[in-house]
Amino acid sequence: MLAGASRLSLRLSQMVKVTPGSRKVATSAAALKKYTPVPKELQKKMVTFQVDNGLPVHVRGGVVDKVLMGFTYIVCGLGLLDCCRVYYVLSYPQKTE
Repeated sequence: MLAGASRLSLRLSQMVKVTPGSRKVATSAAALKKYTPVPKELQKKMVTFQVDNGLPVHVRGGVVDKVLMGFTYIVCGLGLLDCCRVYYVLSYPQKTE
Protein backbone atom coordinates (compact mmCIF):
# COMPACT_ATOMS: atom_id res chain seq x y z
CA MET A 1 0.00 0.00 0.00
CA LEU A 2 2.87 2.34 0.74
CA ALA A 3 4.40 1.76 -2.68
CA GLY A 4 1.13 2.83 -4.35
CA ALA A 5 1.03 6.02 -2.32
CA SER A 6 4.63 6.85 -3.17
CA ARG A 7 3.97 6.28 -6.88
CA LEU A 8 0.97 8.59 -6.69
CA SER A 9 2.98 11.32 -5.00
CA LEU A 10 5.75 10.86 -7.58
CA ARG A 11 3.24 11.26 -10.40
CA LEU A 12 1.75 14.38 -8.79
CA SER A 13 5.17 15.93 -8.33
CA GLN A 14 5.99 15.25 -11.97
CA MET A 15 2.76 16.86 -13.16
CA VAL A 16 3.03 19.98 -11.00
CA LYS A 17 6.41 21.67 -11.13
CA VAL A 18 6.31 24.28 -8.37
CA THR A 19 9.58 25.69 -7.22
CA PRO A 20 10.08 28.42 -4.62
CA GLY A 21 9.98 31.83 -6.25
CA SER A 22 8.27 30.62 -9.41
CA ARG A 23 4.86 32.03 -8.52
CA LYS A 24 3.62 34.76 -10.81
CA VAL A 25 1.96 37.85 -9.41
CA ALA A 26 -1.09 38.87 -11.36
CA THR A 27 -1.09 42.54 -12.19
CA SER A 28 -3.53 44.46 -14.25
CA ALA A 29 -3.55 47.84 -15.87
CA ALA A 30 -6.11 49.02 -13.30
CA ALA A 31 -3.75 48.22 -10.42
CA LEU A 32 -0.98 50.28 -11.99
CA LYS A 33 -3.22 53.20 -12.96
CA LYS A 34 -2.52 56.61 -11.42
CA TYR A 35 -5.69 58.18 -10.06
CA THR A 36 -6.56 61.86 -10.04
CA PRO A 37 -6.37 63.65 -6.68
CA VAL A 38 -9.51 63.85 -4.57
CA PRO A 39 -11.12 67.33 -4.49
CA LYS A 40 -10.89 69.22 -1.17
CA GLU A 41 -14.69 69.40 -0.71
CA LEU A 42 -14.97 65.64 -1.08
CA GLN A 43 -12.09 65.10 1.35
CA LYS A 44 -13.95 67.17 3.96
CA LYS A 45 -17.09 65.07 3.48
CA MET A 46 -15.04 61.86 3.70
CA VAL A 47 -13.56 63.02 7.02
CA THR A 48 -17.04 63.93 8.31
CA PHE A 49 -18.41 60.48 7.51
CA GLN A 50 -15.37 58.56 8.83
CA VAL A 51 -15.24 60.19 12.30
CA ASP A 52 -16.29 57.75 15.02
CA ASN A 53 -18.94 59.86 16.76
CA GLY A 54 -21.39 57.08 17.56
CA LEU A 55 -23.90 58.08 14.89
CA PRO A 56 -24.91 55.74 12.10
CA VAL A 57 -23.66 56.71 8.66
CA HIS A 58 -27.13 57.48 7.34
CA VAL A 59 -27.61 60.39 9.81
CA ARG A 60 -24.12 61.91 9.83
CA GLY A 61 -25.05 64.33 7.05
CA GLY A 62 -27.16 66.51 9.34
CA VAL A 63 -30.76 67.65 9.19
CA VAL A 64 -31.27 66.71 5.54
CA ASP A 65 -30.29 63.11 6.22
CA LYS A 66 -32.63 62.93 9.22
CA VAL A 67 -35.53 64.30 7.15
CA LEU A 68 -34.83 61.82 4.34
CA MET A 69 -34.63 58.98 6.87
CA GLY A 70 -37.98 60.00 8.38
CA PHE A 71 -39.53 60.23 4.92
CA THR A 72 -38.20 56.77 4.11
CA TYR A 73 -39.69 55.35 7.33
CA ILE A 74 -43.08 56.90 6.52
CA VAL A 75 -43.08 55.56 2.95
CA CYS A 76 -42.08 52.07 4.15
CA GLY A 77 -44.79 52.12 6.83
CA LEU A 78 -47.45 53.18 4.34
CA GLY A 79 -46.29 50.47 1.95
CA LEU A 80 -46.53 47.87 4.70
CA LEU A 81 -50.05 49.02 5.62
CA ASP A 82 -51.14 48.92 1.98
CA CYS A 83 -49.65 45.45 1.62
CA CYS A 84 -51.72 44.28 4.61
CA ARG A 85 -54.82 45.93 3.08
CA VAL A 86 -54.27 44.13 -0.22
CA TYR A 87 -53.84 40.79 1.54
CA TYR A 88 -57.07 41.39 3.46
CA VAL A 89 -59.02 42.34 0.33
CA LEU A 90 -57.72 39.31 -1.55
CA SER A 91 -58.38 36.97 1.38
CA TYR A 92 -61.92 38.14 2.02
CA PRO A 93 -63.49 39.19 -1.30
CA GLN A 94 -66.81 41.04 -1.29
CA LYS A 95 -69.80 38.81 -1.71
CA THR A 96 -71.90 39.43 -4.78
CA GLU A 97 -75.65 39.26 -4.40
